[in-house]
Amino acid sequence: MAINPLLTGPVRSRVWIGIAFLGASVLLMWLPALRTPFWGDDYLYIYAAHTTNLSSAPWWSDFVPTTLSQFWRPLSQEGYWRLIDAFLHDNAFATHIVSLCLHLLASMGVALLALTIGRACKWPMPGATAGLAGLMYAGLAMHMLPVHWAAAANNSFLTLFTALCLAAWIGAAEAQGLRRVLLLASIPMTLSLALLSKESAVLTVVLMIILRLFTGQLRARTGEVATILVCGALTATWLVLHAHFTTRTDAAYQLVFGSNLIRNALAFAAWMSGVPREALRMAAPGERLHALAWIALTALPMLGAFVMAFWPGRSLLTPRQWLSMVLFAGAAYGPYFLLSWNSYAYYAAIAAILPTISLAYCAVNQPRLWVILGLIAFSSWTAVGITRQLDHPGLIGRARWAEGMLQELEHRQVGYPLWVAVHDNHRFYAVGAFGLAWRLKLPVDGIHVAERCPAAARQCLWIGDGGSWHLK
Repeated sequence: MAINPLLTGPVRSRVWIGIAFLGASVLLMWLPALRTPFWGDDYLYIYAAHTTNLSSAPWWSDFVPTTLSQFWRPLSQEGYWRLIDAFLHDNAFATHIVSLCLHLLASMGVALLALTIGRACKWPMPGATAGLAGLMYAGLAMHMLPVHWAAAANNSFLTLFTALCLAAWIGAAEAQGLRRVLLLASIPMTLSLALLSKESAVLTVVLMIILRLFTGQLRARTGEVATILVCGALTATWLVLHAHFTTRTDAAYQLVFGSNLIRNALAFAAWMSGVPREALRMAAPGERLHALAWIALTALPMLGAFVMAFWPGRSLLTPRQWLSMVLFAGAAYGPYFLLSWNSYAYYAAIAAILPTISLAYCAVNQPRLWVILGLIAFSSWTAVGITRQLDHPGLIGRARWAEGMLQELEHRQVGYPLWVAVHDNHRFYAVGAFGLAWRLKLPVDGIHVAERCPAAARQCLWIGDGGSWHLK
């Protein structure tokens, strides 16, 4: 494709000014996340990591656990939290700085992949497209939890290693000599790191094939065929090890065929349109008017940006590329369509990569680029900003409530055994037995959760439906 004559001089300046604006918007949007306290599964991982470190267990032991668990994520979960415990001493502020840096690194990985695709497809201004794609991706509201919830940092690990794997795969098709050998050799390595970070990396080989369809690199040389076979063998090996090291998953994570397919497909459409999970959650208990208004404020600007970029730029992508983009998103989200119940926006993180790169390519060619970027920023700020303000049952509001209660309990004389009478399990999840054990310096087996306080209990923490509590 010849260089677009419009992408010169003042127009190029406009593109880079737009990129600078979006970069500042993304950074300002995510910085308040650094003040989020630990909550929920954070305490489970902190407690487990600290216990393991005190036992002087070798670092490799995380990869061959002796106790079965629901997930086998030795790199992004057990190993990562041991580092947090050892070097950051379980400081929430420092941990969230690491989470934000991981998210930005993952977005840089997406930018590198965009640059590689742009060069393979002979796009004009591949550098500007890559920068725009990385920032668009970094600013998507679906990353709300990986930035605000330290326990979800595994998603950033997955995105980073998947993007690096795919970038090397596309780059190797164009490379020669030693550079090609190094790129091909890095693919099984980055795939292994992705597999050790999160289960959905099991579909990476499929994404590799689809991505080559997108770039038109349809001819596979011997080295690429061998690489695909090695990656397939690695994936098969991971499946065997995963089955060996994990126990039966929670009912919410079971893969089933049923009405959940429709619900998860609608959720996927919502995540890709910038709608936050909390907006869908609000619609369930009867707050439909507020939920619909919030959905409209997030989805309509994002859909407007899609239309303004994709419709005028529809001829920039071939029919094969449009098909590949849809296949990529569908395949990447594949297992999540089957989940019996659980659904979070960040599950779509890998599925959003190629559509975001395509959006950036079409947008960079549009004279209304600043309007497109403004709509995307408005959608994300509306989703993230309102989510932060919500009280329980909003996740961040629940985290703030938990932190307030724990800070007060730290100044009380709390011993064990400690009974906890819980009337709202969803609210209590923000603390959990591990949160009480960690913050109050109690043994976790000395905390007992029940529906009501036993008459013979020496101490009982009563937590009501509305969040009120008292220590008896």
